[in-house]
Amino acid sequence: MTANVSASGAAVKDNLEMQAIGLNFERWQDAVEAAISTNLLTVTGEVRGGQLIQFTDPSGAEINILAVEPFATYIGFEAVTQAFAHVDMVNDVLAYLEIVDPFGTTLATATANLAQGPLLADVEQQQWQQVGITAMGLDVRRYADADSYEASEGAYPATFNSEGAEIVAKGSGSHAPTPACEFSARVMESEWRHNQLTGEKFMHLIMDGAFPFDLCLPESFGELPEKGSVLAGTALLTASIALPTGGGCGGGSCGCGSGGCGGH
Repeated sequence: MTANVSASGAAVKDNLEMQAIGLNFERWQDAVEAAISTNLLTVTGEVRGGQLIQFTDPSGAEINILAVEPFATYIGFEAVTQAFAHVDMVNDVLAYLEIVDPFGTTLATATANLAQGPLLADVEQQQWQQVGITAMGLDVRRYADADSYEASEGAYPATFNSEGAEIVAKGSGSHAPTPACEFSARVMESEWRHNQLTGEKFMHLIMDGAFPFDLCLPESFGELPEKGSVLAGTALLTASIALPTGGGCGGGSCGCGSGGCGGH
């Protein structure tokens, strides 16, 4: 599992996170060509003489295409939940997130594939960004409720661990950081979404864990999890910075572009 995924034709079956949002293509190249054929691509921004392009399916599933070296293609999702984070880029795609509460207390640190990552790769830390965080479920198990999870695992279901964040924090390591994570959290809401690009359906859930996040799971996961049940396992983490809705940093918006909000 890599931070950047080439669009050179690698088999999607090796990228299970794509199935979590209904992108069941044989190759990355097929996914990109299908997205292009919709004429629904938007330019996110200019990067080193090239462009960062995004396809957003009505289901919320996203494909981000960096059309300049290193030519990365990676998925995302239009998250419902929102959190605050200080954002540092590790490379063009992978971001180090210090997720904080409104008082600045750190809730968790994570590495995630950031939709706007290439636009921030050459700038300093962006503080107090409003981000939507989505976990693309890989190996996930379910528990009936919090009590069942505690009885089995000996902890309350609000755990989160990012090995990539640990590697970045240490400043060294034998392995490169990835957007992989481990989590446990309670289901607040669950629904089916239909990916119109492929015709496949997938699960979209709102989770209450160490911090609020969206979780997407493939149809093959089975029945839709009920509210109050617990899900735990591994996932690939994606994130997107909420764009300001006018007025600079006023009105409580912290998606203030390269300037951030700061001073909160």
